[in-house]
Amino acid sequence: MAYGKLSENGLKTAIDQTKEAIQRGHDLLKTVAEKPTTKGLELVAASTPLLIEKLEQDLAKLEKALEKKSKA
Repeated sequence: MAYGKLSENGLKTAIDQTKEAIQRGHDLLKTVAEKPTTKGLELVAASTPLLIEKLEQDLAKLEKALEKKSKA
């Protein structure tokens, strides 16, 4: 996505939402690690770290775009 096209307010909202998604992913991993009871939860535990990594990359891009927009 071209984050530079978002408004400063849009970037701030996207950053907040991305941070929340990352935190939920970490919370999910913690819960699943404590009680992996089904195959579905095992699949979630296996795929969640990749999702968190992607979200963290997106967050870095959003923050960079916001920094550029704030300086403009």
